[in-house]
Amino acid sequence: MKYLSVVFIILIFLILLYFLPLKIKIKANKEEKNISLEIVTNIFFVNFLTFKLQKEPEKEELYFKIFGIQILKSAGTKKLERTKKERKFSTLDIGYKDFFKIIEFLKDVLKDTIVYKFYLNLKIGLEDAAWTAILNGSLWGIIYTALMPIYNNATFTNAPEVYITPYYGQNKLEGNLICIFKITCGNIIINGIKFLGSLNGR
Repeated sequence: MKYLSVVFIILIFLILLYFLPLKIKIKANKEEKNISLEIVTNIFFVNFLTFKLQKEPEKEELYFKIFGIQILKSAGTKKLERTKKERKFSTLDIGYKDFFKIIEFLKDVLKDTIVYKFYLNLKIGLEDAAWTAILNGSLWGIIYTALMPIYNNATFTNAPEVYITPYYGQNKLEGNLICIFKITCGNIIINGIKFLGSLNGR
């Protein structure tokens, strides 16, 4: 009877986990040499995870919190550097042939995703006006090609906003991204298991 109670509690927990909603807010900004990235994940009204990176010419700050408890913090004038050692994922050795599997995985995840806001504002320019025009047109094509599958599969409460402003006669790259969306843990878990199973079955 004791083990039956434990199994029942675990089953209830898994059911609750499946329907647990995650609301994720992503904010990214680049202005001159300053770069900032903030990812906030809420479970209902509780802040579950916060990741923030602030990079300036003379200093960088990085911190990571779970349920408001600081897990990692790094700040100083020394730049954060990636290790030169190449990292390989033995269990997730993803190649070009898995590209369509990744696309299917993203489509499945997006089906139950609700996007509350998608805002992208880019300012880009080159000294050569002709190349600026070409680059601007190419970016419009790339962004809308990438955005349309998301728009067709996810549920948008508001239309996505995309702005690309060309700057002629100067080298410039600035941008601002705000993306707020909701997804359930079960959606990620089930589709993640299916995706890993398809990779292991190659």
